[in-house]
Amino acid sequence: MGRFLFYFSYVGTRYRGLQRQSTTGIDETIQGRLVDFTRDVLKRDLSDPTATLSSLVSSRTDVGVHALNNTITVDFPDRKQNGQQHDLMMLQKILNMRLGKKGEEIRVHSIQQVADNFRCFSKPYRRHYIYRLGIFKDSAYANSGTPLPMIDRGFVHVLHPPFSMDKFLQAAEVMCGTNNFTSFTSVKKITEEFKNPVRTVSINIKRGAPYMAGSTEECQEKLEFWDVHIISKSFMFKQIRRMVNGLVTVACGMCSVEDLRQTLNDPTHKVKYLERSFPPWALFLNNVEYYPEDLIYPGPLQELQKEYRTLSKILEKYLHLQGYASIIKDKSLDTISVPDSCRVLINKEESTQHNEINSINKICDSDSLHCVEEVLTLNEFSEHISQNVCRNESVLTSSDEIVDSAIQINSKG
Repeated sequence: MGRFLFYFSYVGTRYRGLQRQSTTGIDETIQGRLVDFTRDVLKRDLSDPTATLSSLVSSRTDVGVHALNNTITVDFPDRKQNGQQHDLMMLQKILNMRLGKKGEEIRVHSIQQVADNFRCFSKPYRRHYIYRLGIFKDSAYANSGTPLPMIDRGFVHVLHPPFSMDKFLQAAEVMCGTNNFTSFTSVKKITEEFKNPVRTVSINIKRGAPYMAGSTEECQEKLEFWDVHIISKSFMFKQIRRMVNGLVTVACGMCSVEDLRQTLNDPTHKVKYLERSFPPWALFLNNVEYYPEDLIYPGPLQELQKEYRTLSKILEKYLHLQGYASIIKDKSLDTISVPDSCRVLINKEESTQHNEINSINKICDSDSLHCVEEVLTLNEFSEHISQNVCRNESVLTSSDEIVDSAIQINSKG
């Protein structure tokens, strides 16, 4: 079995939430529909085509919330019955074709294989949400009806005046940083799933726009669009929608900035209007971000990187034993620099002459030797280290001697 990471988007309006609720019958959740379609595409390669594939979502959005880029891991055999590996791009294409034909509002952006122990729920270092607001510029416009174009209805939460943008920004500044968000989530959910209600959050408010800005003059004349970007490593149940409600409550004058600050510092401080949740239809999960090294599938590339790191440590120790105590590392160039203009560069490319994965290029630029470039294979360099270190031979004292020694060893091959 292999583990595969899906990046996907969806419109959450018609589904009963993201997380799977049933393993039998028709599952109307987003996870259930996506996994069932994946199983149908792969049924020829499954020992039990009727079995439910093991899956785990990274960010469990509420009913009605949308996603521009969420992730899910699905476990299925990494090879077909004929022994060939799956064509993941073809799998993505077939999935999207079948989802579209059935009218499902789910699309897969990419699929990649990850380590078997990869946990998409705990590995993200950042989750990024956007809440879309539309604010009437004048109360007279509010009485004339909502001028939202059809494509924006159900994706923007419209607010009526009064609304102070200055207070809105002040409230956002109070919420930024590390705070106790007990008052901005469900207490029941805290005790069951999130025992620590403290979160470090950043908020960025940007001017938004309708999806079809060029064809909606009335919309732009009467409404101002604002996108509230909220970022953190993780969030609690209904936290984002209650946070946005808190920002708007302050902006509309229903509570003060000080009330908001006290509620964050003291969960027992209750303010009536801060306990509400904003509707889910204007909330979007924008992205789930992982560190690149966590997404590396164990294979030839990872083995190459492991050997490269090992060789770097060997070289550093060797130079230290040769009398160069002060070694300067330049991580951006993957180099180790030593005095007297001698530079030892670790080359990660495969050596075509010796058919080795790793090689060492030694380059010296001095008055007596303008440019010398030779290649040592990993085996030759290791042998040279053992001869000099294990036999306690005399220590090389200059960069020219290091280069000359390298040239002599390479010429023996």
